[in-house]
Amino acid sequence: MRDEETERLRAGEVAPLPSWAVWLGALGWWLADALISVSQVQLLQRIGEAKVVEAELWRMSLASSLLWVPFTVMCLRLSERVPLTRRRLLPALGFHLGALLLVVLGRATFVVLTQDLIGWYEREPHVPYVLAQSVVNNLLPFVLLTAGAHALGLARRAHVRQRRADQLQAQLAEARLQALASQLRPHFLFNALNAVASLVHVDPDAAERMLARLGDLLRHSLESHGRQEVTLREEQAALAPYLDIEQIRFGPRLEVAWRLAPEVLEARVPYLALQPLVENAIRHGLAPRAEPGRIEISAEREGEVLRLLVRDDGMGPPVGGPARGGGVGLSNLRARLATLYGGRAGLELRPGTPRGTVVELRVPLDAEPEGTRVAA
Repeated sequence: MRDEETERLRAGEVAPLPSWAVWLGALGWWLADALISVSQVQLLQRIGEAKVVEAELWRMSLASSLLWVPFTVMCLRLSERVPLTRRRLLPALGFHLGALLLVVLGRATFVVLTQDLIGWYEREPHVPYVLAQSVVNNLLPFVLLTAGAHALGLARRAHVRQRRADQLQAQLAEARLQALASQLRPHFLFNALNAVASLVHVDPDAAERMLARLGDLLRHSLESHGRQEVTLREEQAALAPYLDIEQIRFGPRLEVAWRLAPEVLEARVPYLALQPLVENAIRHGLAPRAEPGRIEISAEREGEVLRLLVRDDGMGPPVGGPARGGGVGLSNLRARLATLYGGRAGLELRPGTPRGTVVELRVPLDAEPEGTRVAA
């Protein structure tokens, strides 16, 4: 049950209310309504404004109120399954008008069938009159019930969105800390500063550029502005300082190629999505080798999906073992993908051809615009 709740939270869905809670709540509400109605009529009777038989009053009030219990459950369930949203307003209105017709006909039929038992009218009524009276008596309660059911649904969806936002913010903070930790890793800083020291007298311009890129790298790691997503162009700009530093460190041993289709540069991707993939390729694929290596980062549209690939021609996955990628950074990225997009996004690692590793990240292109996404 906990796993199902987590999946619904990641997909932004609201679990249906438990049946026992719906039926018990409806029963309690309408029993209270019957009690209030009887009390009001009894008060009017005491001051001489009404004259009714006590037994008939209870019989009619209980029968009328309790008949609303199944219709209340129907309205709640219908609002869960067919909410009145802007995207599907007309079909949803059709379902709710059909439910209204069912309420009107059902309660009119009940009155006709139980006239002799309960005595709704002093004399046998005509069916057209009963139908007209059913419309008058039941239209407003049905509208109020439907509005209340949708208000409850909106409140529950808002609660789920808030929980989802909290989860996303926690994951983003963890991703930022992991990115910062990886960039402040002692051996990384040592190597970067050692490279700067060796370049100061040989190539001062390169040393100055490396220090500047190191500052850019740390700044990008700390500045996300609370956004869960950025454009692919912004993600490329955030990754560029890291790659520049690594290229200065590795020199001719590292070649980086970008293959980004122009039409996807404004597509939205999770913030800090590419960096753990590229860092994984350099650390585990290329760094252990003495010979030159190459990383290629490509992006293209495939239907309604943005397909991002990070290829390296390095060591490749361990033979007979799981592909590398079980680290905290990639696990966090997988969790963020699931929270942002549900089952519509994915991350896959596989051996490259003829060697190396390929990491494929798939993100839906039909995601909601930035204005509707939750931010800090």
